[in-house]
Amino acid sequence: MYLGIDIGTTATKAILVDGDQQLLASATMAYAVSSPQPGHAEQHPDIWCDAVLTGLAKLRLEAPKAYAAVSHIGFSGQMHSLVALDENHKPLRPAMLWNDTRGQAECAILQREFPDIEQRTGAVAMPSFTAAKLLWLKAHEPATFTSLRHLLLPKDYVRLKLTGQLATDHSDAAGTQLYDQATRRWSELLLNKLELPLSVLPPLLESQAEAGALRPAIVNELGLKAFTCTGGGDTPVGSLGLGCINPGDSLVSLGTSTSFTTITQGYQPTSANCLHNFAFVLPHQWYRMGAMLNGASCLAWAAQLVDASDIGGLLEAVTARYRGPSRLLFLPYLSGERTPHNNTALRGALLGLDNSTDKLDVAQAVLEGVAFSLRDAKQALGIDRTSSQPGFIGGGARSKLWSEILATVLDMPLTCPQGADYWPALGAARLAKLCAGGNAADVLRKPASASTVEPLNQWREAYGEKYHRYRKAFAAVADYSN
Repeated sequence: MYLGIDIGTTATKAILVDGDQQLLASATMAYAVSSPQPGHAEQHPDIWCDAVLTGLAKLRLEAPKAYAAVSHIGFSGQMHSLVALDENHKPLRPAMLWNDTRGQAECAILQREFPDIEQRTGAVAMPSFTAAKLLWLKAHEPATFTSLRHLLLPKDYVRLKLTGQLATDHSDAAGTQLYDQATRRWSELLLNKLELPLSVLPPLLESQAEAGALRPAIVNELGLKAFTCTGGGDTPVGSLGLGCINPGDSLVSLGTSTSFTTITQGYQPTSANCLHNFAFVLPHQWYRMGAMLNGASCLAWAAQLVDASDIGGLLEAVTARYRGPSRLLFLPYLSGERTPHNNTALRGALLGLDNSTDKLDVAQAVLEGVAFSLRDAKQALGIDRTSSQPGFIGGGARSKLWSEILATVLDMPLTCPQGADYWPALGAARLAKLCAGGNAADVLRKPASASTVEPLNQWREAYGEKYHRYRKAFAAVADYSN
């Protein structure tokens, strides 16, 4: 038996699977993001640990015999976030999350002093990445920076609390902008610029490598005696869950944020369109990704705007009334944007309002605007409709209408597995099974239970035209943000 744990931005998900990867039990523990100032996004790291302990207790109640037989635990986690610890492994401050954008000025410093930073680290300097957050900390919270002894990513902090071991994997390290992608090692050049010793960063292990047994106190509390594996970042681990592991395989993820990922043959850096070129969770593999800051979070914002507390009910009403593209146009830059613009100052827009506009118009426009941003990523990656059919995961995949709109806007079918929002957790469980000695060909197979979401052919042309209007409208938003 194996456990997969996914440390997300708004929830932690835990699943229990058997040797055939059949789901035996699952749990979701939600929590909030703190925004003390505009552009700030923080969480106390112990929130994740409490969520994991709660989730494991729920799995124990749901499937006690299977739970007791668990041998290995795998991890997936939100990437880029800065967890700063002192010499006793205690958090020095709340974690600065991936969607914290306060380090824009620090990005300019990194680009100026390291003109080849995208070649070395796989992407242009962005405030989402850990390096910019570290520079911000050095400038604005010098006492905290001086006390920093260990830097971890979210999943690694949780595993530290469970095992007492410091470690990270190559895929999560790749998203820090402190990592040399080509050599798959920490970049001492960048660390020297930050005036940090290499000892601040955790040892690098492969994602499926063993990374410590549960501490005795945890064994007693949870009734679980198991080993952990290192795990990986949520996007590449989600790809692993879907069996997207070969060059040309693609994955679309629509969660709090969104991404379009494709596996590559070797390291292929490019600075065009602000793509990410990162180490994958499997040895000697990389992936390219268009990463956007605004996904299902936009729908949550819209639901609050129109006073709709039941987002599921709102989606059902939109689906029931759907008659093709919305009259409104939504540009989803509520938190700035990464691919393809790399501009944290961007702000969103809702165009085409009139006296008849209602909450369903607004909600549908949001679904479409997020889909258009994913088409931006598809074009930046150079993916055409003849490419292999992407897998589609994330909470947004639960909506049939949103899935169909996305397939239509992208002009390609999508493979949607059952339980699409649990696939990073399944990828983590797959890593656990690999750690236990599982055969990769068997463990990493593509899911058998998956449906194909086809484009809505009658609206293909209309959405193509609306996408061009979306691109034209960007100029007005860009001008407004400055």
